[in-house]
Amino acid sequence: MLTKILHKIRGKELGYKVGRRILSSKFIVNNKIYDSMYNKKIDKTIKKMEKRYPVSVHIASSNYCNSSCIMCPHSKLKKFGVMNMELYKKIIDDCEKSKIKELVLSFFGEPLLDKSLLERIKYAKERGMNIGFSSNGSMLNEKWARDLIESGLDSITISLDGYSKETYEKIRRGLKFEVTKRNILGLVEMKKMLNRQNPSVNLVLVEMKENQKEIKKFYEEWKNRVEGINIINMRNWAGAIEKETTPESFHSKKGMKRKPCVSVWTEMYVDWEGKVVLCCDDWNSSTVIGDLNTQSIEEVWKGDKLNKIRNFHKSKEFYNIPLCSKCNKKTVWWLFD
Repeated sequence: MLTKILHKIRGKELGYKVGRRILSSKFIVNNKIYDSMYNKKIDKTIKKMEKRYPVSVHIASSNYCNSSCIMCPHSKLKKFGVMNMELYKKIIDDCEKSKIKELVLSFFGEPLLDKSLLERIKYAKERGMNIGFSSNGSMLNEKWARDLIESGLDSITISLDGYSKETYEKIRRGLKFEVTKRNILGLVEMKKMLNRQNPSVNLVLVEMKENQKEIKKFYEEWKNRVEGINIINMRNWAGAIEKETTPESFHSKKGMKRKPCVSVWTEMYVDWEGKVVLCCDDWNSSTVIGDLNTQSIEEVWKGDKLNKIRNFHKSKEFYNIPLCSKCNKKTVWWLFD
């Protein structure tokens, strides 16, 4: 219940501002009382999570993308491909066996470039999964909107990193602001026309110096049109980009006590070849902890490689994990049961 309330508050403009102020304050975060409370929360959550399978599985059915965003290392990728359907079905069957209900059909790529996307959604829905994915929305035309609604897709998160055309196109290079905005509004209207509640439509904006002054207008523009708005702090993709973030970002704050990352206990990320990588920031599959071509989700999730990494996180020996040693992302344990 508390987690749901916190997520709801987080989606409001005031909630975002207050939350960021708290999480970026050394006076609060490094305070002994707060630190003790937070450590207890982390320990309690870890004990629960260690008895479970991942809360969600994120699958890169494809890692192709049609944009070149200024805060993303996608242009550095050397290898591209699409997950074959046989492997995909194996993974979904394994999710069903492990009673994993949350599936995210995107990981470092644009899912609407996958010609088999609707077939993948259908297969997972038939096995009782809750399905969502993230998209840049540039290809979300009327046909895609109708097809996705009728597919049973539960949620879609669309990246819209600006209120104005100038700002958006400066950040999301290669895309057109008018097209993406029209596509989002078209999806919302199509849901009304078909009398459907799903997919829930959520927008995400990565806060950076280019769009920081537009955030208030962004909320005003979209708060009554979509189900959710999430403003997130830009991070460095485990050292892959050097773009300067905003001073307010709690990812960039120096002298803050670093905590274990919740992701290694809650989420599984699978690249298009079936390799299980460490986290959402492992964009080039640098830290492979398993292979679902030959292993089960259980074997990877409870395997020695991941357990070793978790133990490093517990002891705060992040320097022993090359990917984590360069990462500046700070996850928030309060948002997890």
